[in-house]
Amino acid sequence: MKKLVFSIAALLAAATTACQSLPDAARKMEVNIQSVSFANQNNVEGFLVEYTAHHNSSDVMPIEVVKIDVAINGKKAASYENDDVKPLPNRVTNSFKVFVPANLTHNVARESLKNTPMLQVQAKATVSLLVEDDLQDPDAAFNTTATYEGIIHDSNN
Repeated sequence: MKKLVFSIAALLAAATTACQSLPDAARKMEVNIQSVSFANQNNVEGFLVEYTAHHNSSDVMPIEVVKIDVAINGKKAASYENDDVKPLPNRVTNSFKVFVPANLTHNVARESLKNTPMLQVQAKATVSLLVEDDLQDPDAAFNTTATYEGIIHDSNN
């Protein structure tokens, strides 16, 4: 019985140290989307989303997931999720450029993105930095989201 209790305690201790925790005096992050534009990367059509993130906590902020969604003319055109994210450095403005493939569009729409360099459309992009994906967890209060709405065009224009 003692071995079972000791084993369970050791497993709980290992699981606790494996999890990233919020820094002392953690403060909510600020996220701002700088721009959204059409882009082509390795012959794949999509969107280039540029954003900044900043926080004034005492140490780096662990980020569990980054999610980006892009909608064109009210219809979702792209969705991106990255759960392999490094902790966010504190007290500096961190800049990011993320290519989001147009993975929710039909072939005709992707061809239109490729073959119409002067294309300008109404878009809405959402960037979410999730400290905790489980919304019931108290750390989820540090999750933050930014939204961009406006006309987007080719990144070369």
